[in-house]
Amino acid sequence: MASLVDIKDVQLRNFARPVQAVALSPDYKNDHTYISGGLAGNLVLTVGGRSGTSTTSSTTGTVAATTSGWLGAIGLGSNTGQDTVLHSGEGAINTIKWSLSGKYVVWINEQGIKIMRSNIKLDNADTEAAWKRIAHVDRPQEDDWEEMAAVWKGRAEWIDEKTLESDEDDKAREEAASTPATAKLKEQATQGSRRIEKLLVGWGGTIWIINVHPGGVGTGKNAGERTVGRAEIIKM
Repeated sequence: MASLVDIKDVQLRNFARPVQAVALSPDYKNDHTYISGGLAGNLVLTVGGRSGTSTTSSTTGTVAATTSGWLGAIGLGSNTGQDTVLHSGEGAINTIKWSLSGKYVVWINEQGIKIMRSNIKLDNADTEAAWKRIAHVDRPQEDDWEEMAAVWKGRAEWIDEKTLESDEDDKAREEAASTPATAKLKEQATQGSRRIEKLLVGWGGTIWIINVHPGGVGTGKNAGERTVGRAEIIKM
């Protein structure tokens, strides 16, 4: 991790295998957290670590991260940070993205698309849900997949629906406002949809649009049970 302004903000970390994707926490300035992955097939959560140090990740097989820092001589090189493997064993990871709210993380490995709940904006009752996977979507089932797997790399983008608002949406709101009851229903539906985060994934010749629903207290046969969240493919 490096600052473009001050060399003292540089942090070097050796994972022993090529890293193909890194995603900074939306609150990186405060929590110094990022997630990385690559050819080793490990999705690694790194928390902490002091600027001005060069470290070797504990995921390389060492007992703990080792450090040698150019600030160590003045006592600033002792914080090596903590690495946690969140997922492994399904091949190289080439894409990692935090959602716009920071609540979810998507990553893509050789087997498919994974989505997990992050530790951001969790209620006290849901703290154990941090870093738990809520969805998996299998990779595209193409006849020539094995031949093209090295070329076809999945890509993901979280959709910012605010940028998709159009004049038609504005007109619809104006029309709905003419009837108070209709306007109220429209407002409630809009508020509910904003809790859902949308994800666009392209991989080979396949495109998915995925709705990620927030967790909460279940109803019906799941009444009283708290869920982390769920994902739903709405278009493929």
